[in-house]
Amino acid sequence: MNNTDLALLVLRVAVGVVIAMHGLLKLGWVGKGGSPAATAGWFDKYLGFRPGVFWAWVSIFAEALGGALVAIGLFGPFPAAAVAADLVVVTIAAHVPKGFWAHEGGWEFPVPVAAGAFAIALIGNGRYSLDGALGLTYPDVLVGLWWLVMAAGVVLVFISRAMFAPKPAAKSA
Repeated sequence: MNNTDLALLVLRVAVGVVIAMHGLLKLGWVGKGGSPAATAGWFDKYLGFRPGVFWAWVSIFAEALGGALVAIGLFGPFPAAAVAADLVVVTIAAHVPKGFWAHEGGWEFPVPVAAGAFAIALIGNGRYSLDGALGLTYPDVLVGLWWLVMAAGVVLVFISRAMFAPKPAAKSA
C-alpha cells in the first residue's frame, strides 16, 4: 500500500492552514489582529521593503490565498511555490538575523513550513486534493516558468530592498 497521497494530504493541510492563518492575521481577520497598513509599516520600517504597502499585499496574498489553495490542493504547484518563495524572503530578512530559536524570532519555525511548501510544489497535490478530484494537471513548461517567476520575485525583493531601504545614519564624531 502506497501512502504517498495520504502523506501529501497531511502535509498540505498542515502547511496550508498554518500559513493561511498567518496571512489572515495580517488582514486582522484572526488572532489578535493586524492590518495591511501595520504590515506595510513593518515591511517599510523594519525590513526595508519599499514600498511597504506593495510588499505587504504580496505577502498577504501569498500567505492567505496561497495557504488556503495549498490546504485544499487546488492549482498544483503554483500556490505552494508562492508560499515557499514568500517564506524564503521573510526567513532571510526577518528571522535569520535573530538566530535559530522561534521564541526569539528566529528561523526555527518558518524554515520547516517553507520546506513543506517547497516539497508540495515539487511533488504536487496528490490524489486527495481538488486537483485530483477535478482531474487537473499542469504542463511542465508552465510549472517551470512559474518556478522562474518565483525565483525572480525573490531576487527582485532583495534588489528592491538594497535600493530603497533607508541607509543607517552616519555617526558624527
